[in-house]
Amino acid sequence: MMAEDKLLGRNISGSDPHRVHELYASWPDRAAEMLREKVEVKDKRYERVAYLALGGSATAGDIISDWFLSSGAVEVTVFRGALPRIRLENTLVIVCSTSGDTVETLRMAEEFRRKGADMVTISHDGKLKQMAEREGLTHVQIPLAKAPRYSLPYSLFASILVLRAASLLAGMDSEVDDAVSTMKRLSSSIGIDSPLAENRSKQIAQEIGQKVPCIYASSVTKSIARRFKNSLNENAKIHGSFDSAPDIFHNEVEAWEGRDSHQLPVILRRNKDPKTESDALAAFEALLTSRNVDPSRVEATGASNLSQLLSLCYTLDFASYYLAILNGVEPFEIALIDQLKKTM
Repeated sequence: MMAEDKLLGRNISGSDPHRVHELYASWPDRAAEMLREKVEVKDKRYERVAYLALGGSATAGDIISDWFLSSGAVEVTVFRGALPRIRLENTLVIVCSTSGDTVETLRMAEEFRRKGADMVTISHDGKLKQMAEREGLTHVQIPLAKAPRYSLPYSLFASILVLRAASLLAGMDSEVDDAVSTMKRLSSSIGIDSPLAENRSKQIAQEIGQKVPCIYASSVTKSIARRFKNSLNENAKIHGSFDSAPDIFHNEVEAWEGRDSHQLPVILRRNKDPKTESDALAAFEALLTSRNVDPSRVEATGASNLSQLLSLCYTLDFASYYLAILNGVEPFEIALIDQLKKTM
């Protein structure tokens, strides 16, 4: 069966018993649903944000970090394990674990809490919620969309609500609704009923096929490159790598001297990237083409920094799903992760 036939809506259901495509189709509605919640945070002037999370839950922090960096807002640092010795007086600590039971995240939260950090927690339930109740912390409870990686709109927009309540969205608040609107417009064009010829997510899956994607981003879209790599791992069960500018122009580019035909460069582009990086990414793409390497280019849509980040994220997550279907892989189950967790 050809790629176009495999990715027809009527043929997908047999490879997707958990109906993951419905979870992705609902992302804009889940984001809008989360924004209707009310969150209160201590009235204080915060100068930085420390985001404690792991895996899919950390994606929300990564995206916010890139969003704030590209918008000239306060520093947002995502911590995934070991914690440095930092001053916490004017730091808002956001702890996110979609399940509420991620061991490493709980350890980080407990360490910062012992140091007296101003902390807000986000989870569906679990030990993190219990900790918040015990410590008298603000806790934002989010729904669980069957699995943490499909719950990104909840964790992301819950985090945005916390930042809004902490008065950290000055000059950026209008981007939130714009981002949801952009996702809604995009949804129909990348959903299962949109044909291959008009569906960028399906096209990306076809371009990758059996190759190993090497994902390249700017310094303010690196969160999306990481997320795509992770989604390829979990949904399509394939390897991938990611890197970002400006470093790639000083090392990674040289690896294409000995071109591997089993690898595919995937270049993320948006018109709000720093100009020097945007120009260099264009030159990098031209260099690859001159060496008979045909990269896959993924263009952002939307008017604002946040909407462009989320349009890339949404398009690529759906692409990882379509790649699973194309390669006959069931996207939902994560047997090896579950097996490894039992040993931790």
